[in-house]
Amino acid sequence: MRERKAPFRGLAHLLGALLLVLASVAAPAAAHSSWVPQPEPASYGRSQPVAVSVTMDDGVVLAAQVAYPTDPVTGERAPGEFPVLISQNPYGAGPRDPFGGADYLVKRGYIYVVSAVRGSGASGGQLDWFGARQGKDGAALVNWAARSLTGSDGNVGLDGCSYLGVNQWFTAAAVGKHSPLKAIAPFCTDSDFYNDLAAAGGIPTTFVPGIGRAIPRGPQDDPLTDPLSVTVNDLRNGGPRSYNNEYWHALNVQELLPKIVANGVPALSQSGWNDLFPGGNLGAYVAAQNAYYGRPLHAPIRTGQPVTGRYQAIVGPWTHGQHVTGDVLANIRKEWFDTWLKRRPTGMAKTAKPLHVFQNGASRWVDTAAWPPSPRTETFYLNDNSALTTTKPATPGTDALSWSTPSPLTYTTAPLPTAKVLDGPINVSVHLTSTTPDAQVTATVNLVAPDGSVTKQGGGVLLAGMRELDTRQSWYGTGHSLIKAAHPFTQSSQRLLTPGEAVRMDISVLANFTLIPAGHRLQVVLSSQAPDFHLQLAPTPQQRANLELGQYRISRAPGAASSITLPLAPPGMFATSPVNWGPSY
Repeated sequence: MRERKAPFRGLAHLLGALLLVLASVAAPAAAHSSWVPQPEPASYGRSQPVAVSVTMDDGVVLAAQVAYPTDPVTGERAPGEFPVLISQNPYGAGPRDPFGGADYLVKRGYIYVVSAVRGSGASGGQLDWFGARQGKDGAALVNWAARSLTGSDGNVGLDGCSYLGVNQWFTAAAVGKHSPLKAIAPFCTDSDFYNDLAAAGGIPTTFVPGIGRAIPRGPQDDPLTDPLSVTVNDLRNGGPRSYNNEYWHALNVQELLPKIVANGVPALSQSGWNDLFPGGNLGAYVAAQNAYYGRPLHAPIRTGQPVTGRYQAIVGPWTHGQHVTGDVLANIRKEWFDTWLKRRPTGMAKTAKPLHVFQNGASRWVDTAAWPPSPRTETFYLNDNSALTTTKPATPGTDALSWSTPSPLTYTTAPLPTAKVLDGPINVSVHLTSTTPDAQVTATVNLVAPDGSVTKQGGGVLLAGMRELDTRQSWYGTGHSLIKAAHPFTQSSQRLLTPGEAVRMDISVLANFTLIPAGHRLQVVLSSQAPDFHLQLAPTPQQRANLELGQYRISRAPGAASSITLPLAPPGMFATSPVNWGPSY
């Protein structure tokens, strides 16, 4: 995997970064905010959708519909000009009403446009899975909305959840500097589609093929030959896109952030701890802050490093899309757009803590700048008698896993003497041997309450053949202990096993932010399958052939002790946010 360079290069970029830092130091009053969202009553009604079409640079015509603010008494279109919000929808802009979630914003003074992405709905062209072409289409829609749409005041924002949220990143990267695009709000979004959704631990999932089946194809699209079908076939059959190649790097939101920052487009993102990919926007938050200040793009944000309120993120206790159209989150988006499109002095962007995370177990919101908030880590070792201990095993031992007859291995700590906060990603380090050329190990991390009830905190999976560690993008805590393992997942980095060869696998477990009360126990469950994983795994034929009938031995030897390392912070370092960032149910 080629090295990812820091986004600022050369003297001009260095000076630009320095000016940004100096500006943040020179204006300390802007670093702290007492902003709380102010609900605004509806001032307008909403028109019936108006069908329009917009022609792209290559002649492809996109279908769109427009909703206008109306006089609530007469129902006529409200006089004057308004900023415009755009959603790029792969599920079609008609014939059903696509504006149900936009009512809140239209009735508070925004024109709302929903466009069917090329190759879907009534739009022409061939369908793809996000990418530069859809970003270029989005940039064209932004210019059209600013300069040609009746009633537009020339200021444009992007809105939407899920696919409609993800597409915003590509448009923001494509618009260039001095664009009419003033802000985006990508909700229910992810940051790294290969590692988070298309594959997990180097193993393809059923997610992208499922999306391909769900999207209504447009009149010019051929689902057997369109670009999306190439991706689906590769994932199923072990083709080039089943690895993390340049195709996926071009779709990596984190790697788009330098362009988005350079284009001057602020972003407020949102996801849930129970989403399709839990906490999927955390990578985008980290990359945006690092890009803005010229730091290495994939590095964690440490306490004391400068951050900007131009790039904020919300992670709540939600499933995919839950509560997004409700008044609380709709009003937060309205305040974001009011700040940047209407230039109202809301104070929303004047914050020193732009990351807003729900603390599970404590049922409260916490604002932070750093992610993970604390570098403190603790390591627990797999020991005999299914124990998870802070000391390494005293004598050698192994535990068995079988691919064909999975029986999970469970290891549990003693009750914790003091309360802790799990505040970030987790690494599970497994030393094993296998009788086959590859091994698949899934790790699930749980909390066990005194009454025996179990609450899942996160899971991860890894192929032993994809175990190569990218130390430049991995994260480390206390004593250089690994807490977030990054792997290249390229074809060239694959190292299949010699049967009986001892190897170390570092399994990255999804981040969480949870209060662990005193008396609770930590638990890690290892399996050769993924019965409780957040995505359905679909190994390629080649992977399955290398895995079938595998017998694994998990090491508990003092010199090769399998372990789990977690970021654990004291509860007292966190304060309750003054803002309700969304429903807590």
